[in-house]
Amino acid sequence: MTRLILVRHGETVWNQERRYQGQKDSPLSARGILQAQETGKFLARENVSAIYSSDLKRAWFTAQSIAKYHGLTPQADLRLREMSFGVWEGMTRDEIMVKYPDLFYARYQDSMTTRIPEGELPPEVVERFQEFLDECLPKHENETIVIVSHGGCLRLIIARLLHIPLEKSYCIHLNNAGISELLYTRKGLQCTWEALTINSRGHLS
Repeated sequence: MTRLILVRHGETVWNQERRYQGQKDSPLSARGILQAQETGKFLARENVSAIYSSDLKRAWFTAQSIAKYHGLTPQADLRLREMSFGVWEGMTRDEIMVKYPDLFYARYQDSMTTRIPEGELPPEVVERFQEFLDECLPKHENETIVIVSHGGCLRLIIARLLHIPLEKSYCIHLNNAGISELLYTRKGLQCTWEALTINSRGHLS
């Protein structure tokens, strides 16, 4: 068995401004820095073997805040990045509705196949995250690992692992610095993946 602790990064300035971030970087807000610190202190009680992180700064800072309690250095992997929102990145929803109204409503109707220019589709995000897991999990049999990533990316992979249709992944709400835990059993007869916790926030002030 392998226990995965999935952590969304702390709040950023663009989170506050409700801007699409995607693969562009926005610094953590003062609240986000505190959230990262609180998450690190909370997870200090865990016996963590490895910490993996998106290379984007908001996730990397959060991962470092966790790693320091375990004497570990986070391992960055581009496959853990947020979904790319292409030309929408840095824009608010209102700005997008003015500049790209037809595309916005088309994507609202079908986000699985409606591509934002220069952006990714949800199945593509799941494919790269799953590729990472397929490589990572065999290295950590009977261990606990932490993965620090992003809201959209984590919702999609949780949906896939728990056999929830990807188009319903938005029903999985993940707050900044929220913690989700999944248990992977390689030879599970009834289910390979089991959800232990989704979006726990009790460690945050």
